[in-house]
Amino acid sequence: MLILRSLIIGLSLFAGAVHALETSNTSTTTLKAYATTLGEAAGNNQWQQLWKRSRDNGVFNPQGEQPRFTVTQDKVPDMARTTLSSATSVTAQDTTQALYRYEFSAAIGTAAKQPLKALCLLVDWRTLPAGTAPNDSSHMGSVSLLQIFPCP
Repeated sequence: MLILRSLIIGLSLFAGAVHALETSNTSTTTLKAYATTLGEAAGNNQWQQLWKRSRDNGVFNPQGEQPRFTVTQDKVPDMARTTLSSATSVTAQDTTQALYRYEFSAAIGTAAKQPLKALCLLVDWRTLPAGTAPNDSSHMGSVSLLQIFPCP
C-alpha cells in the first residue's frame, strides 16, 4: 500500500513538472502579468529565501568586484517589487525561468567599479502550472524568487 501511494505521488509530481509554465513559449506581456501577480502575492518565506541567496552571492557586501548594491539594504525590497510590477524587459532563461529587469534613474549598484542603474530579478516559474491565468495568485506561493542583483 505504501509503495502504491509513493508511486502515485511520484507520478503526480512528474506530471506537474511536465505541465509547468515554459517561459520560452510564453509572451513577454504574459510573463510581465505573472510577475505583477507574484509581486503582490509572494509570501515572507519566498522573500526570505531570496534575501538569503542574495547575501550568499555577495550583493550586499560593501566591497568586491561582484555586482553589488550601493543603495541601503532597506530600499531593495521596494525596488524588487517595482521590478516585478513594472519590468523594463523580460528575458526567458532555461526552460522555466525569466529574468526581469528594471532601470532606475540613478545608480543602485556597482560591478568592477562601474555604476549600475538596473535591478535584475530571476524568477523560476517551474511550479506554476501551464495555463494558469496571469492574475491567479493561488499558485504563486510556490514560485521561486531565485536571485536579485544590480545589472547593466
